[in-house]
Amino acid sequence: MLIVAGLIGALVGWTIAAVSGFDGVPVGVAWSWPITLVAAAAVLFCIAYVLHQRLQVNRLRIDDRQAVAWLALGKAAALMGVVMAGGYAGFAVRFLAELTIEGPRERVIRSAVAIVGGVLITVAGLRIERALMVPTDDQDDDSGQK
Repeated sequence: MLIVAGLIGALVGWTIAAVSGFDGVPVGVAWSWPITLVAAAAVLFCIAYVLHQRLQVNRLRIDDRQAVAWLALGKAAALMGVVMAGGYAGFAVRFLAELTIEGPRERVIRSAVAIVGGVLITVAGLRIERALMVPTDDQDDDSGQK
């Protein structure tokens, strides 16, 4: 599902870059989006770390509804991150041939930072999902017997 979402994001990003240039001025990439994606990834990594410590290391329990909410956040973050990374990748591909010109070079650099932010969000979302995994009976048994 994540691969398909990334490909759809790339197609949309490339289409936006191709269509926006018809009037002679292609859409720019402001620094606010790449920075926001990286900051969101940092927050999600903190959530993943806290959940991992609480559930896997300390073996504490959380309410079922709360676990479902965290799982939904992880899944949504992973999907959104891959769509954003794919979208910015598709957008950047459109300008790769023009790297010697300052405007397109700036778009590619900012898009590259946004791609990294999107990938980090995806990884953080997957880490949240992983932290919420319920241990199997084999992992719960400390004596080594099944």
